[in-house]
Amino acid sequence: MLLWSSPTLASPAIWRQMLQQPALPAQHTSAQIISMKTGETLLSQNESTALMPASNMKVITSAAALSLLKPEYRFKTHLFTDGYQQNKTLKGNLYIKGYGDPTLSDERLMELIQELRFQGIENIEGDLIVDDSFFDQEHTGRGWKDTYGAAAYSARISALSLNLNVVEVRVRPTQAGQPAAIVLKPDNTFFDIENQTRTSSGRTKLKILRQVVDGRNRIVISGNVDIRGRTEIEKLNLDKPALYVGNVSQVMLRREGIALSGKLRKGLTPNGSRILAVTYSPVLSEVVAQLNKDSVNLIGENLLKFMGANFEGAPGTAAKGEKVIKERFLTAQVGLPRDNPIVIADGSGLSPLNRLNTNTLTRVLAHMFEQFDVSVDFMSSLAISGVDGTLKKRMQTPEMKRRVRAKTGFINGASGLSGYVYTKDNDVLVFSFLMNHFRDYGAAVNTQDRICTQMAGWSH
Repeated sequence: MLLWSSPTLASPAIWRQMLQQPALPAQHTSAQIISMKTGETLLSQNESTALMPASNMKVITSAAALSLLKPEYRFKTHLFTDGYQQNKTLKGNLYIKGYGDPTLSDERLMELIQELRFQGIENIEGDLIVDDSFFDQEHTGRGWKDTYGAAAYSARISALSLNLNVVEVRVRPTQAGQPAAIVLKPDNTFFDIENQTRTSSGRTKLKILRQVVDGRNRIVISGNVDIRGRTEIEKLNLDKPALYVGNVSQVMLRREGIALSGKLRKGLTPNGSRILAVTYSPVLSEVVAQLNKDSVNLIGENLLKFMGANFEGAPGTAAKGEKVIKERFLTAQVGLPRDNPIVIADGSGLSPLNRLNTNTLTRVLAHMFEQFDVSVDFMSSLAISGVDGTLKKRMQTPEMKRRVRAKTGFINGASGLSGYVYTKDNDVLVFSFLMNHFRDYGAAVNTQDRICTQMAGWSH
């Protein structure tokens, strides 16, 4: 028997009862459900109450980006020079300028460097200058906590980013009694490595820390590595991401046999500089899919600041991005009032200062569903129940698999789920749940999933 086969369970009155439980404080639990077939609001509870949305903020960021920039948009990263080429020598500085691409990888960076080789350049008589001026120099979101530390989910924000601004630390066993082998990916000299590990027959137990000492990034690895164990991989965020891009580029230049006479530094690309090479990101629809399905915070942050820079002028800031989203998208396109009491402190939802309400989220979801030019790209970006992304292990039963497309959200004290449910009578229900200050995270998630399951059985 299908879980939603009972008509008494698949009813808004029962859904409301499911929200009433001791683990979910009523004043901090918000929900709204709307039928796209009839336009009827099936459930509203505290729908105007501003709560922490966690990663449900990405619904707003991604919807605005797709609507304002369009799905085919691509971000760029340039190599410039203020000099000229004489035979095999570039006489002048080499500039790497980022314009907010959150997807730049070491493979694409290498392609930029190789383009210099293809142009016959073997020597650079000048400095390597990294330019991240398209964004401001606030590398963390407003309200981010110190406790986030070096976690990959709190990667530093920069107009010039590489590999989501995290470094991969690989630790593998060697010989008994010897330190483990430490490898950083991609290859770089940006980090000072302090290896306090030991290979032995004991169980692997590692502690990996990133520190900033005298302005330099340091990674300290300590503990035991099982001689029979596999390679351990840890991803850490990094300080000063633009200089990190420059450092990796220095290593790549040497690998390609290109000599650099000058030093690495930050600076501004002069007006009139000549473009040597350019690399483009995947299309925005693919970038947004990574943002929503896998909940990649850096993408949300870069999109917010990019929209600020693109529509309000560089440098992009979170405040400019908030202004663009509120005025150009939420008010001008979705039709929400200007005095809508929401706060967009960052683009990912990581900040506890963010505030959204379920009415805003459902209005945005309904709007995106009806926009022919972006609806497919937006809905395709959301995780699918029982299939992929952050919903891969939720609602996995045969009757619920693929019936929900939604964005999950979790930070300390906040859980959310917002998206679409496909019902048994071919309706689409737009829904949003925001839950704050709950006593039990499991109860919050289970309630969201149970109501979605019953929504799938809803029939008018």
